[in-house]
Amino acid sequence: MVFNLVEDDDWKLYLRVGHRLEQLGRVQVGHDMKSFRYVINKSLVKRRMAKERITTPNFKIFNRRSSIRSYGLSYPIIVKPARQHAGIGIAQDSVVNNFDELKKHISNLFSQFPGEVIAEEYIDGREIHVTILGNDVNIMTLPYCEIGFGKKSKNKWKIYTYNAKWDKKSWEYWNAHVQSPPDISSCLQNKIQELALKAYTTFACRDIARFDFRIDSKNTPYIVDVNMNPSLNYYDEEDATIASVYALKWTYDQFIETVAGVAYRRVLGS
Repeated sequence: MVFNLVEDDDWKLYLRVGHRLEQLGRVQVGHDMKSFRYVINKSLVKRRMAKERITTPNFKIFNRRSSIRSYGLSYPIIVKPARQHAGIGIAQDSVVNNFDELKKHISNLFSQFPGEVIAEEYIDGREIHVTILGNDVNIMTLPYCEIGFGKKSKNKWKIYTYNAKWDKKSWEYWNAHVQSPPDISSCLQNKIQELALKAYTTFACRDIARFDFRIDSKNTPYIVDVNMNPSLNYYDEEDATIASVYALKWTYDQFIETVAGVAYRRVLGS
């Protein structure tokens, strides 16, 4: 039983290790490499969600030959690289208010990162992360986790940037806090669960995955990210999945044993 904890900026090493483990017939916790290769291209994910009617913010995708147009999108718009993860390429200036800012930021991202750029309508509201465990009919959602933004977010965009996730010297890091479970209505909880479970099946997730939602003023949930390889970082006090685990009153060891057991049953049966 293998937890592939390799992490690199472009996932190349992670994929090499994963493919080799598959060739050796080793049981890996989580996704297969074919599905993972698909979801790390966020452009494909956005198009698939639109096709499957999984609610996601309205969007446009640009490549280096595209004519940049915002027709059909309402400002503010958040702009992000399509092939990055862990908040890379997302900052306060990722949210733009007009066409000139949009063009400038898309150009900046092209100069920094390979691949396409996604521009999607910014959802002004709460951010909730949902971790799912299981396979087939034996699937459970962990208690939801909300990313709360503190007082320093006044007059700032309430987004979970790279700095908010990783840079302890940044005001954003100390301003973002996890809360599990969040205070939400049963109606909203059901809407979120329905979307998360549909996405879990649509993208052929296995064992464990996390979905990041934004909730608008009308309590409409939108999936903004699909993460087949969620962080399981014991040492990160603001890790959304771990916060959800602790909300169940599980220990970290119990959680890891549970995930391993889910993978074991998938491969070898009960």
